[in-house]
Amino acid sequence: MSAPSLMSLSSGKLLSVLALWWFSQTLLADELSTLSNKLAIAEVLAQYSYRWDSKDAAGFAQLFTEDAVMERWLGEALVQDSRIQGRQAIQHYAQQSHAGRLADRQTRHHISALVFLELTEDSAVTENMALITHQTAADSAAFIRSSGIYRNTWEKTPSGWKIKKRVLYTDSFTGN
Repeated sequence: MSAPSLMSLSSGKLLSVLALWWFSQTLLADELSTLSNKLAIAEVLAQYSYRWDSKDAAGFAQLFTEDAVMERWLGEALVQDSRIQGRQAIQHYAQQSHAGRLADRQTRHHISALVFLELTEDSAVTENMALITHQTAADSAAFIRSSGIYRNTWEKTPSGWKIKKRVLYTDSFTGN
């Protein structure tokens, strides 16, 4: 028995077939949009590590919105003087860090386990684990400097996805 042609279907069945086709195309378009947004965010997150670790302060700052915020938390408390607001302040912080406390070392931000807590067409919230290593000329191997979880709030801008807020929850094992 062969499949019926569209011409042989009743108008009700034809409408059902067309509605099913349209619905599947809409679902496919939505799924492609979601995947495209997730991939674009993951690409920016990868650039976060590469730009910081290569000491590209200007490039690093471009990953953020103009009014972005960076913070670091330890346990339930905001680390003193860790809140930085605005792209220019973030770039200044990166320049000072690279020329100062990090001048004699290679850093690496190892990012894994990216999860999307929220995702719309123009905003998102993600979390990922981070392991941060350092190595100086005197070190035979890199050593773990820090670890934690990044929570990023994202905004889709005309120039692509940007970080609106970056919070690093630094690990601090309390034995619980």
